[in-house]
Amino acid sequence: MSDQPNAEQLRRAAEAKLARKPPAAIEMPLETLLHELQVHQIELEMQNENLRQSQFELEKSRDRYMDFYDFAPVGYLTLSESGLILEINLTGAGMLGVERSKLRYRRLTPFVSTDYHDRWLRHFMTVLGSREPQACDLAMMHDNGSTFFARMDCMRQHKAGSEPEVRVVMTDITDRIRNEEEIRKLAFYDALTQLPNRRLLNDRLDQAMAGSRRSLRFGALMFIDLDNFKPLNDQYGHDTGDLLLIEVARRITRCLREMDTVARFGGDEFVVLLNELDTGKEASVTQARHIAEKIRYALAEPYKLKSHEKLELEYHCSSSIGVVLFINHETRPDDILKWADMAMYQAKAAGRNRVIFFEQEKPSGLRTASRETP
Repeated sequence: MSDQPNAEQLRRAAEAKLARKPPAAIEMPLETLLHELQVHQIELEMQNENLRQSQFELEKSRDRYMDFYDFAPVGYLTLSESGLILEINLTGAGMLGVERSKLRYRRLTPFVSTDYHDRWLRHFMTVLGSREPQACDLAMMHDNGSTFFARMDCMRQHKAGSEPEVRVVMTDITDRIRNEEEIRKLAFYDALTQLPNRRLLNDRLDQAMAGSRRSLRFGALMFIDLDNFKPLNDQYGHDTGDLLLIEVARRITRCLREMDTVARFGGDEFVVLLNELDTGKEASVTQARHIAEKIRYALAEPYKLKSHEKLELEYHCSSSIGVVLFINHETRPDDILKWADMAMYQAKAAGRNRVIFFEQEKPSGLRTASRETP
């Protein structure tokens, strides 16, 4: 379209051509002159039609571009240097839950989840100081209060004579984040009780031992085994047994402090990790015993269950608990678990429904008497 002369250029070209003609050439019969004028009129109409067609194609192309822009599967935003929304497409406005016209010149930060404000501000400052694309993942807030996760791909644009701007591509990654969380839960949490599993317990135990070394405070590990769980499973089925295990997990959790951990070790075995007890051993034993007894009493309370035949059932199930103290990385995690397990079996052998503390062997090779709570 740029190669075609405009009306002013055509007029000047025609006048110049007319000026170059000798006077005799201008004198022509009226019919000939009228014919020439008609030819020029048709030429102009054809040029005008070409211009109209070019304009139509241009508008069509612009509409197509706007459709691609507005209805893209991602949000497109243009932000000012101070973080104001200058432009946003319909998809982006829909992700934030606000009409597009009401978003212009509003700050984007209020739509970022409070816990992610610092991350977004640091990222935005990095973008302003860089010529390379930058990306970060954020939790975003919809106008209705719900949360979604978005990947923000940002790049600074600065044209001569204008203020710097930031182009943002906002991609909803909520499904990906939730899938990752689900995979993590499957890897580190028991599917039935939602408690940490053995793998996560080992990690927490490593952290607790490292913390004990820094604080010089004792920690404790409890191995808990249900005394008469198998008869319930055999008589009423695994579904009923699962209901009891879920309730056991709840009861143990209610007995613990926020800093402590309870994990399902497998079957009807549970492990409790107590952090940050006292700096003195006797005081730590007292604290651990108090929590262990609280758990023992809670687990001995009757369970209201439903059998596979939908019959209501009251069941009694006590527990045997073995406890071991640790401090300052003096032992290996595997040894702590083994000693707590040994103390639990001592509790079983001593008549069940009791708490026994494991005691380290003396240099002579003789084990000191275990502390027992019947």
